[in-house]
Amino acid sequence: MKNTSIRPVIIGSGMIAVSHARALAELGIRPAVVWSPNRANRDRFAADWDAVSAPSLAEALDTPGVTHVHVCSTPMNHLDPIREAAERGLAILSEKPLAPTGELASEALEYVQSHDVAHFLNFNRRQDEGIQLLRAAIGGGELGTPVSVFGHYRQQWNANPSGLDWRYDPQQVGPTRTVTEIGSHWLDLAEFVLGDHIAEASALLSTMGERDYDTGSASGRVDPPNDDLFAALLRFNSGAVGQVYGTELSHGSFDEIELRVDGTLGSAVWTSGHPNLLRLGDKTSGLRTLGLDAPTASLERSIAAIYAGEAEERGVATFVDGLSNALAMDAIRLSAQTNTWKETR
Repeated sequence: MKNTSIRPVIIGSGMIAVSHARALAELGIRPAVVWSPNRANRDRFAADWDAVSAPSLAEALDTPGVTHVHVCSTPMNHLDPIREAAERGLAILSEKPLAPTGELASEALEYVQSHDVAHFLNFNRRQDEGIQLLRAAIGGGELGTPVSVFGHYRQQWNANPSGLDWRYDPQQVGPTRTVTEIGSHWLDLAEFVLGDHIAEASALLSTMGERDYDTGSASGRVDPPNDDLFAALLRFNSGAVGQVYGTELSHGSFDEIELRVDGTLGSAVWTSGHPNLLRLGDKTSGLRTLGLDAPTASLERSIAAIYAGEAEERGVATFVDGLSNALAMDAIRLSAQTNTWKETR
């Protein structure tokens, strides 16, 4: 059944915008209007989803009756849609990360708070059932006091031959690539399940340098100006320590995330390969697995929770979480630049 009272605006017309439109369709909601600076792409998106293709951001947001704005543009292009949507009193769902730097994330948070609009951030992996179970296990004291959290996020996206898209452009992705694109997810998950914030980081960034690229329609050589991998040691406000490695050079890894927590009474591990399972370990009683093994539907669950009024209950991220995340990314980037520990501030 179609829901005609909810009329979302989609900002962006790429892969993630399509994912949002599909998730909305499952709820019986059709995007009312789409805007992106690429006219051909937005016209195609509009035709595919029976939406209006707006010639400007302002005209999209001024479409009569619109209720929500989905910001699906590249990370450095979140701020203008957020500001203009907030000024119009529209509820906002932004793709992650909120912004690649703390300064930009702070501006975004100020806009939504000063205009008192609902704000959500699509760190969708929070909605995998294994992550929900891990958060509950830690919050319920099953692991005791968390001592350490560690893991990785591995992709083959830019292994040789790489793609060639906006992720190689700092004006689109921000001052880092792997920290912004994949590290932000892992950092958010760590803070979410621990109920804690990263206080400081010691990190390094690196790149493989020049490589072949192949887009399917063009090929050649490229030397990206940004990082292919990062590694970081973390200290949380509670005193827990963390370690994370992120890379886009891992041949054979499509989208491989792992999060492990060791506590004073037990341990737990979650992996994206089995997103709705959680494995718990106890030295005396052994291993046990919770949950049902099924593919991820985290993006759909995230959007469904927002429209069902269950965002707080399900722990859907907000712009407050987005600022914390951006400050952690700042600390990692600045630590790598200075070869020193950097606090989140």
